[in-house]
Amino acid sequence: MAEEKKPKIDLKARLGKGAGGATPPPPVAGIPVPAVPSAGAGAAAGMGGVPQSSPSGSPGAHGGLPVPPGIPVGPPPAFGRMGGAAIDPSNPLAAAATPYRAPAPPPPPQPQRIEVDEMAVHEARKGARKQGLIAGLVAAAVLGAIGYIAGGAVETNRGRQKSVGDAKSLATDVAKSRDQLKTIADKVEAGKNSLLKDKKFPDTLAKELGGINVDFDGNKLAGVRFSGFPQETTSTLIEYITLVQTLNDRKTAIIGLLQRLQKPITEQLTSGQKTTINYVVLFGKQDPSRNPFALLAPLQKPIEAANPTAIALPPEFTATDPLTRQNLSVPKYTKGDLDKPSAVYVLPKSIEAACPSETSGSIAQLGSQLSRVLTDIRGEQAAPGGDVVTESKPGLTDRAEKLVTSLNRVQ
Repeated sequence: MAEEKKPKIDLKARLGKGAGGATPPPPVAGIPVPAVPSAGAGAAAGMGGVPQSSPSGSPGAHGGLPVPPGIPVGPPPAFGRMGGAAIDPSNPLAAAATPYRAPAPPPPPQPQRIEVDEMAVHEARKGARKQGLIAGLVAAAVLGAIGYIAGGAVETNRGRQKSVGDAKSLATDVAKSRDQLKTIADKVEAGKNSLLKDKKFPDTLAKELGGINVDFDGNKLAGVRFSGFPQETTSTLIEYITLVQTLNDRKTAIIGLLQRLQKPITEQLTSGQKTTINYVVLFGKQDPSRNPFALLAPLQKPIEAANPTAIALPPEFTATDPLTRQNLSVPKYTKGDLDKPSAVYVLPKSIEAACPSETSGSIAQLGSQLSRVLTDIRGEQAAPGGDVVTESKPGLTDRAEKLVTSLNRVQ
């Protein structure tokens, strides 16, 4: 007989894995257990946990192996959605039995409309530009002040160095002018002694003075830096320049005077070495009241005597009557009555003393000018005995010495 087929045992159905699915592992605290859906979960829950037959003809529904007693079929009652007892909230496994629900995503940000006032924006920009401009100006002013101070310090140092160099250069020029002034004083003193003491015209003085020029005028101050000069030194320097130019002008005038008076003074000084008779006194004249008087009459031809101690006179003088402008000859008076016409000669020195000639006045003028130059250069000393009228006056040489010392001290 044919071997009868043994029925196939559905282990899944017997173990409760076919319809109810696998038994979930015990829940762990803090980890949610996902629900395992099954096709017969709803039916199992509705039937009070009793498995129902599958409509599709599963082995359990068509005579499968019976479920062993004590083994539940289907998901635990806690996973059912319908019916069943609720889990006690105090149960430690309640949190694990609660199904996990992901947090809802945050709603997307709603678009917002921002309204901007154009005038406010314009004013804000204008204020920002103004503040930026003010900040820039302040920064520029600060930087400019710093640069100015730094540049000023450098410029001050350079200016002081230039001032010291200018002072040294001026001191050299002043010392040179001082030596020239001393040379002029020596030449002038020699010429004055020749004219007034030796009665000889200084014919070389004009040429000597013309060859000496005190080269110290206002051009020396061009480009000079006076930042380090003491005020007294600057004042003395300007005064010295003025006095030097005055002396140069006086020197030029003396040169012109020497050239113009050389010939007449030389002739007069030469004639002074011998006696030259130019005038006689006429006697034998009476006024309407019959009072005798004399006339000073010039000789037609002067009488010269080489030796003043041995003058030889002619027996008669030929002179010109100053009143009638007529020439006449009168005998030389020797003795006797003065009522008779006669004449005596007039001593030349008396004529020059009583009526100085133009040449004599020129000699005095020239001598005065030479003396003044010496005073300007060498100064004037007070008379001994404390004369309050005459005070000591420093000359140009003394001023030059003081000025050189002051300029060399500039630092």
